[in-house]
Amino acid sequence: MSSTAPHQVLYRRWRAQTFGQIVGQEAVVATLRNAVRLSQVAHALLFVGPRGTGKTSLARIVAKALNCTNLRDGEPCDRCEACVAIREGRALDVIEMDAASNNRVDDMRELLARTMTAPSDLRRKVYIVDEVQRIKEGWDVLLKSLEEPPEHVVFVFCTTDASQIRPAVLSRVQRYDFRRLSVPQIEGKLRMILEADGRAAEPEALSLVARLAAGGMRDAESMLDQLLASGADRLTADHVRDLLGLAEIESVERFVDALVLGDVLGGIAVLDDLEEHGRDFRAFLDQVVETIRAGLVDVLSGRTRTPGAASAEQLAAAGQRLGQIDPARGGPGGLRFQLELALFASPGPVDAESGAVREPAAAAARPVRRPEPPTRPAAEPLAVPSVALSPMLPVEPAASVVPRPVPPPSAAPSATPPLEPPVPAAQPSAVPAPPASPRARRAGAPATDPPRAASAPSAAADPDPLGELRRRWPDIVAHISRHPPTKPLITACRPIAVDGNIVTLGFPEGQTFLRDVAERRRGILEEGVGHYLGRAVNVRCVATNLDLVPPLPEDAEDSRLLAEARRIFADDLVDVGEVG
Repeated sequence: MSSTAPHQVLYRRWRAQTFGQIVGQEAVVATLRNAVRLSQVAHALLFVGPRGTGKTSLARIVAKALNCTNLRDGEPCDRCEACVAIREGRALDVIEMDAASNNRVDDMRELLARTMTAPSDLRRKVYIVDEVQRIKEGWDVLLKSLEEPPEHVVFVFCTTDASQIRPAVLSRVQRYDFRRLSVPQIEGKLRMILEADGRAAEPEALSLVARLAAGGMRDAESMLDQLLASGADRLTADHVRDLLGLAEIESVERFVDALVLGDVLGGIAVLDDLEEHGRDFRAFLDQVVETIRAGLVDVLSGRTRTPGAASAEQLAAAGQRLGQIDPARGGPGGLRFQLELALFASPGPVDAESGAVREPAAAAARPVRRPEPPTRPAAEPLAVPSVALSPMLPVEPAASVVPRPVPPPSAAPSATPPLEPPVPAAQPSAVPAPPASPRARRAGAPATDPPRAASAPSAAADPDPLGELRRRWPDIVAHISRHPPTKPLITACRPIAVDGNIVTLGFPEGQTFLRDVAERRRGILEEGVGHYLGRAVNVRCVATNLDLVPPLPEDAEDSRLLAEARRIFADDLVDVGEVG
């Protein structure tokens, strides 16, 4: 065949015409060939398997074998009049139909009526029905004929999903399962086609096509047809990538490194380069997933890895984030935005000495001051730094900071005079100390009671940890809301349970997508909740009916105003003497 011939001619030329030309289905081929040789072919066959694995081709070969006049050891000759007519598609007694568009009851009745007539040219009629899982009500017409069909009729049903077919139908047919073809099998068939056509190709180019086919020989042949139609004398890997929209291996590996190490800017740079060169992000996602899978296999099998390579835990975490991506989602940003969000969700590399997860590069660049763990002795007070804190964290007065070693000590009485509510008009540059709690004011207690944030007891000592969390919830909401991407999450949820260090947050049942996003941002939620409870917590997000959750306490509004005052006056503290 010349290089200028239409590529569809090449596909038809190499379509399997005998049992021996079917690739990768040895068990099915051997069973059917032996059944033909012994004249024991069932009246109804069901071929089940992924697309492009040879189901329809094998159905035509069965039709040839049942009508061949020169059959040899169960193999059709492909040269007699019956075989040639079936191969060229002009045999009136071999009927092919697509159940995707012919699945009505009337279509099945017409098919049943045609089975009652005798063959016109061949010995037996063969009905090949593709995508048979699309038939629903039409089975009622065919069930009796499937159980006791005429002697001259054979049904061959093909499907990619046998679970959609009625059990009553499955019990009346012989089922044959087709498997996906391996990469070496597809490469061998493509190499044979190229040699017969007088073409050359790099081994890497054939390997790319075979892997992209995902086990389907038809897809591989279709891609090869497209590549040959370009007129290139020799197929190269770069030619395959350019024509099929694939990314270079270096780009894929750079993105995987950015995904594992939390290098957000580096990953975005890779995506910018891919978009500039017109690469397909869906194909790129497949390449990244395949690279991570291969990396996991290398790590778990103990193969030699370069120093500093990602661990199995890091690769698995990256794979889980990619598994949450929906390539078909057509929302704002599309697939690229989902890939960028996967980069932002990266936990960062694991420290080799401590085993702790280091902060991602993107987060390390933010001027965020995180609260230090309480590692000092109980008697040593924690001083408030004089420099301005980041607006991402709430400001606590010096008298209210109490270290919490295990077991938690009780706060010693302060020798300094208690702080009173500030006078903003007289001291515009000073930050007020938090006022006394509303309950203390209502009970007539002195206005020097420390705020609840200073004396939040541990979960072991607090008889009502959920109540404490609900009382502090407005402060927590105000704190976390300063991170704009997390504000809609924390404002939509409510605390519903506290079990030890596990805090359960409920999200509206009609907005489960908020719960899914919150799961990916649990680190920010756990930091904010743990900061006010005075201990490390694990946040669990669930969807529930918030109408059944009790309302927040009546002093929630006061707490909200207090948190808003902290946001306005930042960390300008002032000591105010007693009045009167």
